[in-house]
Amino acid sequence: MTAAAMRRVLVLNGRVEMAFREIPAGRFRMGSRGYWAREEPVHVVEITAPFWLGETPVTQAQFAVWTKAEGVDHKNHFERGPDHPAENMSWRDAMKYCAWLTQTRGADVEALVGGGGLACLPTEAEWEYACRAGTDTEHYTGDGKAALAEAGWFDEDWDKGSTHPVAIRKPNVFGLFDMHGNVWEWCHDPWDADAYRARLDGIADPGSAERWGAWSSGLDALERDNRARVLRGGSGLGGAGYCRSASRDWFRPDDRDWYDGFRVCLVRGPAAVSRGARSVGQRGSGAGAGRRRARDEPGVERRERRKRGA
Repeated sequence: MTAAAMRRVLVLNGRVEMAFREIPAGRFRMGSRGYWAREEPVHVVEITAPFWLGETPVTQAQFAVWTKAEGVDHKNHFERGPDHPAENMSWRDAMKYCAWLTQTRGADVEALVGGGGLACLPTEAEWEYACRAGTDTEHYTGDGKAALAEAGWFDEDWDKGSTHPVAIRKPNVFGLFDMHGNVWEWCHDPWDADAYRARLDGIADPGSAERWGAWSSGLDALERDNRARVLRGGSGLGGAGYCRSASRDWFRPDDRDWYDGFRVCLVRGPAAVSRGARSVGQRGSGAGAGRRRARDEPGVERRERRKRGA
């Protein structure tokens, strides 16, 4: 993993594009030791097939293509410019954007991934694998705050902080920017603080089958699924510990926060993608409603924001 991954561009309209990097298949050590129990134990995960991941978080310009086309009412908290990440984002907002992208740009997605394509959120295993890009340190630039400052923003003033334009600081060797700090990024996975403890070393593609099953049930089923969802990457507001490659947090699927955004993942699936208005899959067994919902508390950063009434 010494060269930037292959780059392709998806045209959203005549003026706005979205760049993706091809992430190769491989194995990595997921999690960390000595921080929080929800990141333990460290275990080997195999990503069995390549996928494509947005070069940056979805920007305000890219998100606005959808909101304007579909008449969606959305306001970013930090209206700083089109190249800032879209934020104030719920998990459901992100999922609807991905569904729209699959339905309206499906032929381009399928051409990119090789058939049966789906625009979606990454699993948290895909996210961490792509973030680490072959590294085993706290951040893809190394350990400690000095290394983190090369890759992203963090520890900013609670009252004066803001998001920053994407693709300014150092990317990883896959060519991905802003994986550390700036905005938290939604992943597909339902939150489970003990997920790693149930896994065997060498597990393949955790979360992938659940994602396809959920999408196959259609957007209506996903909108009824009220399980908390995973967030990754930290934000400019939070401390360095929250911006580590292994850091994981959660929020409820309808909740929005100033520093919550997402990036799009393109994957090759087990079947052709339906172009129906409410369905984007052909097979699977549903979103898994009825599983245990998260009972622990979200991270310190979110609790602090709640105390401040923000």
